[in-house]
Amino acid sequence: MKMLVINWRCVRNPLAGGAEIYFQEIFRRLVRRGHDVTQLAERYPGSGPEEAIDGIRVVRMGGSNTFNFSVYRNLAALVREGRYDIVIDDLNKVPFFSPWIVRDRPVLAILMHLFRGSIFKEALFPLASYVWLAETAIPLAYRSCRFAVLSESSKSDTVRVGIDPARITVIPPGTDFERYRPRAGIANDGSRSSDDGPRKPGPQSQIDDRESQMPVVLHVGRLKKYKSTDHLLRASRLLLDRGRKHRVVVVGTGDDLPRLEKLAGRLGLGDAVEFTGFVPEDEKLAWYRRAAVLSENSVKEGWGLIVMEANGCGTPVVVADSPGLRDSSRDGVNGLVYPYGDVAALAERLERLLGDDVLRRRLGTQAVDWARQWTWDSAAEQMEAVINQAVAEAG
Repeated sequence: MKMLVINWRCVRNPLAGGAEIYFQEIFRRLVRRGHDVTQLAERYPGSGPEEAIDGIRVVRMGGSNTFNFSVYRNLAALVREGRYDIVIDDLNKVPFFSPWIVRDRPVLAILMHLFRGSIFKEALFPLASYVWLAETAIPLAYRSCRFAVLSESSKSDTVRVGIDPARITVIPPGTDFERYRPRAGIANDGSRSSDDGPRKPGPQSQIDDRESQMPVVLHVGRLKKYKSTDHLLRASRLLLDRGRKHRVVVVGTGDDLPRLEKLAGRLGLGDAVEFTGFVPEDEKLAWYRRAAVLSENSVKEGWGLIVMEANGCGTPVVVADSPGLRDSSRDGVNGLVYPYGDVAALAERLERLLGDDVLRRRLGTQAVDWARQWTWDSAAEQMEAVINQAVAEAG
């Protein structure tokens, strides 16, 4: 089958995140199953107009603020010329309304999550209103389409805007367990067992050498306002005031970084917090393995890919009870859950894990089994079935 997938960013875009990983992991597997996949994505500095990634043909057009308009202008001609069997529309950020543009091909919608009111925490009012209105128009354009969503929370959001629940399939992401797995001999407090052997130079040994006795509270991901990383900084201040020694390491970058750095200064966190910026995958993996706990504080997610990566490494989590995160976590199973926005409760959960080695190790062990419930191979099989169903329904 020939598939044309529209996604704002390709996996090599420096700003790529969970939505791009989800696409790449699933559709590279569909390529291996014999399907022909083309992705439309935005240009970024240094990118070429076209390349192949994992067998997927990536065609780039427009930029970060104009990509959707480029799609509106070019999609119909691209579909005709490419003779695609289906258009797959990733409704991440602003919908592309492809059912209104391509009327003679079936369209499958993939939905990470809807911003709805949370967009007003992230963007200025005019842009936030534009995104909110675009999401409100989803049922007008996509009412007859099938949907693939990441979680039951995303399904509930999709139903609330007017999509028939019978047309929605929940397909959670998987995790690369060849990469995200515990390192032998390393406990989740960062200490090394006597049988771990000599360390080889590299990201993990460098990270272990940075105040190796100090437990690390880790946060990973793009730094956006709706991710609420500021809640973690405020909780850290509470922990320090109680005499609970720790370090906060924030891995990733984004437009909220300057605000967070200023807040850390005002809170007097000093050396207790480190902003690493963007790091290579190997260093991110090393931080997962080094951390005592991962903290995720977002007001809304599609799932919790970062949670699964940390869990795969045997690292427990403290997460907000918010859409997406509540789907990828269970209190007392792979970590602890706190009410979103309650900084005191967040600090209490972190202190409980940092101060209880037995609890932390038990949750870390359980976290590995929890994460292994969902695999990319299973996600690809489910996506292929939904695609076949959408094509069959369209005749």
